[in-house]
Amino acid sequence: MSSRRRTLVGYKACKRCKLVVREDATQCPNCGSEDFTLKWRGMIVVIDPNKSCIAKRMDISKPGIYAVELEREE
Repeated sequence: MSSRRRTLVGYKACKRCKLVVREDATQCPNCGSEDFTLKWRGMIVVIDPNKSCIAKRMDISKPGIYAVELEREE
């Protein structure tokens, strides 16, 4: 068994905007990208991007669950 854990089993993150979506999603509802990764760490929940300094720092403009970091795929 690997010592590295996935943050949320059954979910993946969009490589373009970092939105976390179900593994069966084929297109990101946030940005329209079809490029996802299963290798991501940490997450933040953004409820009101206009009032969130973290959302502004991460350039997030829509509410949702976002990955903090995408890991490099080898």
